[in-house]
Amino acid sequence: MLGLIKYVDEVNLVHGATHTITDPTTDVVKSIEQRAYAAGLKLLRAQVRHLGTEQNLEILKSIAAYLADKIEMRFKTEVADLLSVKEGGGHRATGVVLKGGEELLADKVVVAPGRDGSAWLTEVLKKRRIKMQSNQVDIGVRVETSDVVMREINEHLYEGKFVFNTSVGTRVRTFCSNPSGHVVVENHSGIMAANGHAYKDPALGSANTNFALLVSHKFTEPFDKPNEYAREICERANDLSGGGVIVQKYGDILRGRRSTAARIKEGFLEPTLKEAVPGDLGLVLPYNTMKSLIEMVEALDKVTPGLASEHTLFYGVEAKFYSARPQLTDRLETEIAGLYCGGDGAGITRGLAQAGAAGVWIARAIADRLERAGGKEANAAALL
Repeated sequence: MLGLIKYVDEVNLVHGATHTITDPTTDVVKSIEQRAYAAGLKLLRAQVRHLGTEQNLEILKSIAAYLADKIEMRFKTEVADLLSVKEGGGHRATGVVLKGGEELLADKVVVAPGRDGSAWLTEVLKKRRIKMQSNQVDIGVRVETSDVVMREINEHLYEGKFVFNTSVGTRVRTFCSNPSGHVVVENHSGIMAANGHAYKDPALGSANTNFALLVSHKFTEPFDKPNEYAREICERANDLSGGGVIVQKYGDILRGRRSTAARIKEGFLEPTLKEAVPGDLGLVLPYNTMKSLIEMVEALDKVTPGLASEHTLFYGVEAKFYSARPQLTDRLETEIAGLYCGGDGAGITRGLAQAGAAGVWIARAIADRLERAGGKEANAAALL
């Protein structure tokens, strides 16, 4: 997997990514790791190459331009269903059906929806009776604090990836840290959730750092609707905030009271998401989820003193949706021959680098199969 991620990184470099990358082996990082360990936190060391929102867009434009005369790309094209035929004792993929009825035929079909397409993928695969594992869903908040509090981690790690096991049996992780970033609203097919981003250009930044705290919820039988569970929690936050997300001071959470516009204004932090509505996340998040978030913040405060300040802001809800994970081979092929699944929405990966690596792995698997077949060309794979 590390070799695949390195390959993806090299592709990004060819198309304009910055050459600046963090070093997770320094003495400062070792000190951070030691303090984290003492607080019950595991630091996941990783090299981080921060692309930034604007640079990432330019990289994607460059890749699209490179591919323009090599493959056919269709955008704003909704796929309604998959095509397959019976073959032997099973089925074989033959293409896809677009909304409107047009059929695109292919010997190999790669299904890699984003998280917003997870429900669609689950529905399509269950219809074909593909064995599925009920996947977890991640529910939590977007935390916003001062760059001053996060200075050491921002400078030496850029993104501190920490994992914590709580007293109520859940696991919490930090995710998607954005030094000098902005909290934003993410639209999941009409469900509004919190998210964050940061620019490469410091002139476009803020004085705040934001990151996600996500509590992993794993369900057992008979419940098999984790995404629906998370969407309903997001909907409650949307209802209470008039269609957006809620912001609450950490001090108000500990006191069991809702935040008001006046109390937010009295705080030391200026919220970067201006349209967030002051409220009470205690009316939205389940008890175990909120308790897990509080325990995580108190543990992180031992690594980055000041994070558990009453002025720290929680934006909610942030959720990561995944499809029920289909049964796959080691080459990410489903029970339907020629049908491959990858990406975050399919529950295979967690993040851009991993998703890119999964795509490369599938492409190499298809190339190997064609080579073993004697180099006979197959129809172009339909990439969703």
